[in-house]
Amino acid sequence: MRNNFLLLFFSALLLVAGCSTKTGEKLKKDFMPIARGENDEIILVIDSAQWSNEVGDELRNIYQQYVPMLPQDEYEFSINKVNPSKLNDVFKNAKNIIFVMTLDSRTNQSRTVREYFTDSSLKKIQEDTSIFYTVRRDEFAKGQIVLFLFGQDEETLIEKLKDKKPALRSLFTAAVRERTRESLTAKGEKETMKAIEEDHNFSIHVPYGWDLAKSQEDFIWLRMLESQSELNVFVYEGDYDDVEVFNRVDKLRDEITSTYLRDSEKPEIFIKRQPQVPVMTQQASFKDRFAIESRGLWKISDSSGGGPFVSYTFVDEKTQKLYYIEGYVYSPATKKKHLIREVEAILSTFEVDSPKENNPS
Repeated sequence: MRNNFLLLFFSALLLVAGCSTKTGEKLKKDFMPIARGENDEIILVIDSAQWSNEVGDELRNIYQQYVPMLPQDEYEFSINKVNPSKLNDVFKNAKNIIFVMTLDSRTNQSRTVREYFTDSSLKKIQEDTSIFYTVRRDEFAKGQIVLFLFGQDEETLIEKLKDKKPALRSLFTAAVRERTRESLTAKGEKETMKAIEEDHNFSIHVPYGWDLAKSQEDFIWLRMLESQSELNVFVYEGDYDDVEVFNRVDKLRDEITSTYLRDSEKPEIFIKRQPQVPVMTQQASFKDRFAIESRGLWKISDSSGGGPFVSYTFVDEKTQKLYYIEGYVYSPATKKKHLIREVEAILSTFEVDSPKENNPS
């Protein structure tokens, strides 16, 4: 009887301790600041010597690649290298942080980075060479991603970085995409979205301030006009009858834009591809459907303007309908990375409605 009482007593203590831990974690998170800064800015906390050697070269190879098919060179991420001893609260509140450390480095800066690792984690790094990174969310601020990269020595870490390059990059690529999407979908043009759903067999989020420029049976065109830029999204729906369409997406685009994207006052002027720049295509998955992702440059047929575009071509198996959805931007003499991400985010909200099934009588 006494043993049963003690068992219940200690079980209760553990339960209270567990609740206290959860409550403490919740309180800690409630009082955390909101992560700040650009969605694609990465605060890199690393020993200056390592940033200057092969470790730094490999990190630059991962995170300082150019965004494909933009008129101007723009890095996918903005890297802000910070001296570990100068990592203050402003830097700690960034949306993306990377800590880099190897046990073989004995400099003061490396010792400072090691202070962000527990004794147990340092011991595990020493014993197990298979692990080289860990990800923590909301470490210092809400909405934050912190990546810890580590190794017993620089050579081992470099080898791991080369091997896992796509995964390490996609961690932040996905975060940037999701943050952009959340920002754009926070508020929308409800009446415009309702009208699209009523007239078409699909839906798409229309952000606040966007207009429905054109709506036809098989085509819609959305756009946002600002003082220095113009953002556009269009959707084409057609019958699917030839698998070869996936091998000629550039020609499909030519047919669509020459038909639907003409100047209403000067119909001889229309949107076309820049023929000097081949369209870059790759296989992708769009809402669990096989798709072709395309990126390229467009221009107005009279050469009065142009810019980058991104598109997805796929088929809805249930309806046997072909969809070509595209976002393109016009913003002369300015950076376009953030703008192309915005139209990508809108494309990601596109959904094909399930065909209505007849109710059994």
